[in-house]
Amino acid sequence: MKKVISLALLSSTLAFAQAGIMGGSEGLHQINARTQGQWQVNIGTGGNISIGSWGLSRGGVYEMRSGGGTYQKYSFNGADYSQAGNIFVSVGVLDFIDIGASLPLYYEHANSNGPSGSSNMWTTSRGDLDLFAKVGLPFASSKSGFFLPALMLDLYVPTGEIGAGVRPRHVWYLNGRGYTHPFTADEFVLGAGFALTFDFTKKGAPITWNAAASYVYPINTDQTNTLVYSTGVNWLFRPWMTPFFEFSGEMRLQSKGRYSFDPLVDPMLFTPGVRFHLPYNVEFAIGLDVAVRALREFSFKSGITHKRDVKGGKDYQIYYVGENNYNGKYGYASTPLLSGSALLSIALDATGKSKDSDGDGVIDSKDKCARTPKDVKVNEDGCPAEDLAAKEKAYNDSLAKIDTDNDGIPDVKDKCPNTIPGTAVDSIGCMQDFDKDGISDNQDKCPNTEAGVPVNASGCPLDFDNDGVPDYLDKCPNTPSGVVVDSKGCILDSDNDGIPDFKDKCPGTPSGNAVDTLGCLHDVDKDGVADILDKCPNTLPGIQVDANGCPVNKKEDLNQLKKGVQFKTGSTKLAKSSYSTLNDIAKLMKKYTSVNLEVQGHTDNKGSEKKNKKLSETRANAVVKYLIKKGVAKDRLRAVGYGSEMPIADNNTAEGRAENRRVELVPFTK
Repeated sequence: MKKVISLALLSSTLAFAQAGIMGGSEGLHQINARTQGQWQVNIGTGGNISIGSWGLSRGGVYEMRSGGGTYQKYSFNGADYSQAGNIFVSVGVLDFIDIGASLPLYYEHANSNGPSGSSNMWTTSRGDLDLFAKVGLPFASSKSGFFLPALMLDLYVPTGEIGAGVRPRHVWYLNGRGYTHPFTADEFVLGAGFALTFDFTKKGAPITWNAAASYVYPINTDQTNTLVYSTGVNWLFRPWMTPFFEFSGEMRLQSKGRYSFDPLVDPMLFTPGVRFHLPYNVEFAIGLDVAVRALREFSFKSGITHKRDVKGGKDYQIYYVGENNYNGKYGYASTPLLSGSALLSIALDATGKSKDSDGDGVIDSKDKCARTPKDVKVNEDGCPAEDLAAKEKAYNDSLAKIDTDNDGIPDVKDKCPNTIPGTAVDSIGCMQDFDKDGISDNQDKCPNTEAGVPVNASGCPLDFDNDGVPDYLDKCPNTPSGVVVDSKGCILDSDNDGIPDFKDKCPGTPSGNAVDTLGCLHDVDKDGVADILDKCPNTLPGIQVDANGCPVNKKEDLNQLKKGVQFKTGSTKLAKSSYSTLNDIAKLMKKYTSVNLEVQGHTDNKGSEKKNKKLSETRANAVVKYLIKKGVAKDRLRAVGYGSEMPIADNNTAEGRAENRRVELVPFTK
């Protein structure tokens, strides 16, 4: 179940990195000094995903023991992966103050040949909630100058799950004396710092540079005070796209217990990427996180070819307490070696007013260049514009002198600039067209076509199926070629039976009668007598019939033969008088070997329906057994009891009930 939940989380959020990815307006991990503005809201998600066991532990190995036993060594699978994500929201409560929250969501795909699943290392969970604030300094000009400072505050609330995961997501989670929890500090943590922005667009260069650093102070004295930092350079390549390059990380500022101060062990990332500024204030950024520790050696394979990195992990053993009384230890991996990062966010105006981020007078929803530098003149789309008035006038003046087809109408006004020389034209340069059908009079073979009627190249009404009825009158525009049609363009059907005359093999069918695909009356038993005239509609194939469709030989007439099948009163046993009739039926079936017969038992409505059903079925089976006894193959017969479901007469009279107590003989096909 945990693995299923993790895949659902991946569809909505990627991962959380060391710094940033909380919806800032630039890059991925960098934090700038700009604030959003009062009642501006930013919502989104961001993070990274890495593949390979080296993103979980040094060497992709760990040791585990249960119930106080000895440690056993295990390896994570090489294709395991680690991902973490966050969902965030921030609000500008004043023009110079933003507040927000970010909730991390983690997934470790720590599959192995050991107890990683039982110890809750292979898991999906949450991290510590980060409540943050940014205050722009100085208050009044934090959006306008070349140099912008801001104060940052963080409060990390211990909402993360303890005893879950593998890789510690922050360096201050390392507990110098006790056990480290990968997804939580398990205590409140405070952070404070500054962000600086240098906006070189104010100096004429399409570059911005951001730098930020925060001091993180865990309440738990066994955990390490930490510096979290980031810096990034952004190239305003296009109004809709900004490439960037970042460096970010975390650095412990002291030694604690078993963990000595060593900045090279702590997280450090290089991140090249690009950020897209999409319509409707949507931001999408994507980048590649490259760990500095990955630059020590490029062949991270199993074995000892990466022993420098493994050696570093031995000096930083993580001691882990998982579920089901499992204790573990493994080499500390500060970050994945390589990971893909992404961010998706949307900015909203909580006041309901239209936002104009770059102050060019064009609201963001209509601004195709929402990051135009200040004081640059823009056009109606919000994009940089030149003074086009003079150029446009000169261009129009030159166009006014050009008349390519020499019809007296300049090209700028000529709707038909390639008129044949010498042809009379109208005021817009097109050849005269009396009936306004788009075909000039000198080519129109039907010059008086009604207005609005589609025409062909000769100016005559279109007739797609060439049946002589133009399309605008044709109710059947796809008539086959050569078929006679009526005035509406539809195929003739003289007897109105639904079969057109050219397919109708019986063109004089009486009105109102169903016909087959050839237009002839239905004849179910194929005896040559149509069903509407056939008084014996179930005649067996090959039997000679009279004008009414009934067999000439009454011993071959099922309607007559069924009357001779009788049972003893109140019994399922055949009356002796039935034997001769049944013998005739058996003889008939032996003669016509292709015939299959369904024997149907029916009763009146006296008594319970359950008993009637059983009685009718038993009687039908008695007939079938007798016929089998007389040599009729079993697979040519079937018995069905219908009880009183199918009366043919009134059950309220004695005569009607007598008619309803009957046996029916119905041919069927397999």
